[in-house]
Amino acid sequence: MAEQAIAEVLRHYGAEYVPEGYKWAPMKCPFHDDRSASASVSTERGAFKCHACEAHGDTFSLIEWKEGTNFSGAVEILTDILGAEHPAISSRNARKPRRRVFDEEAGPIAGQHTIFSARLRRGFDAGT
Repeated sequence: MAEQAIAEVLRHYGAEYVPEGYKWAPMKCPFHDDRSASASVSTERGAFKCHACEAHGDTFSLIEWKEGTNFSGAVEILTDILGAEHPAISSRNARKPRRRVFDEEAGPIAGQHTIFSARLRRGFDAGT
């Protein structure tokens, strides 16, 4: 699903040819005036990277970068590009929200360290 979505998004922004496949393949970047292939795409991974203009990411982050929007706005734009029935925009395939580093009730999430936990280990008046 992601491969179809990223290929359609790249075509929407002006890519004339999007190579298909799992391995990274060179292509001309649709986000700047490109005379030679300065970008790479892996459609099966759903990822894109331009080595000249620094445009990179998955389907949603490319839309976020190009349109200057957030994830919700990118989903709306992708819906316009692909149509509401496309599986790439269903809620089960959308990116999960980022985890918070600190949970107010439980404290730091396991494996995460915060500036607060380091200060608690040293003590508030350490160094004075």
